[in-house]
Amino acid sequence: MKLGLIMLAAGNSRRFGSNKLLYTIEGEPMYRYILSELMRVRKALKEQKHTCEITVVTQYEEIAAEAEKCGAQVLYNLHPDEGISSSLKIGLSRNREMDACLFTVSDQPWLRGETILALLEVFLKEGKGIACVEYDGKLGNPCVFSERYYGELMGLEGDVGGKRVVVRNRKDVAVMRVVDGREVMDVDVADGRR
Repeated sequence: MKLGLIMLAAGNSRRFGSNKLLYTIEGEPMYRYILSELMRVRKALKEQKHTCEITVVTQYEEIAAEAEKCGAQVLYNLHPDEGISSSLKIGLSRNREMDACLFTVSDQPWLRGETILALLEVFLKEGKGIACVEYDGKLGNPCVFSERYYGELMGLEGDVGGKRVVVRNRKDVAVMRVVDGREVMDVDVADGRR
């Protein structure tokens, strides 16, 4: 299977007050945690004989430079003010030949590669068109979409992510429950809380 791992890292961090993706958590800029985990996932998937590429969508030079060093494809979002849908569509447009794409956000520093791999395994085993994680009754990131949803994803506008497509197609969604809620917590304020 051909899989695209798309890391969305172009947000303006309005609620955070500064570029949260560069904010240091336990000695590392926040975005590096997800990038490192995606590298581990890519290695494991290639060992399983899947074709797999990482694409990072960003507006930040530092993130782009680090991603390129890691062998990721970098795409710039020159209009991040248009919302997360703009980054999603930029990443997807470069991965249209993939059988499925997994989308991650960059403000979940405690998300583990094992969780991403388990989500992909659920997606492959259940044969549904979408898979996402769930914690405490709430669906969230990361999410995987098969190619049959690419058109719907490309039609999103504004500050709307793939969750809208998930909700519209709930019967075609495989769910993987996450035990540790911290993994799927996104950091929105500088002390590391939601």
